[in-house]
Amino acid sequence: MTNTQPAATPPAAIPQATAATTTPPQQEWKGLTIDELKMRRAKALVMREVNRASISYQFASMRNDVSQKGVRGLLFSNKTVSGLKKADYAVLGARALRLLIKLYTRRRR
Repeated sequence: MTNTQPAATPPAAIPQATAATTTPPQQEWKGLTIDELKMRRAKALVMREVNRASISYQFASMRNDVSQKGVRGLLFSNKTVSGLKKADYAVLGARALRLLIKLYTRRRR
């Protein structure tokens, strides 16, 4: 009986597998799909447009308040006054008092 198979290479000639040459086992993809990315991008664009429209609406209403009532209407509007706290009133009062004292001392001279 003759051996028709080629001779096996010696074990020393086969390169040994190292950590750099081995590939990790295939892991399941845990990221977003293309459709999910498209939906998130579309949602972000819609939110940006809504916010832009909201800001332009608020700016237009403030511009109308200033044109109708002057700067005093903007400074003392319900939105502005309702957002102030006691500390804010104290700071505004101190600044107004300082301004009045400066005006009074200048006028006395």
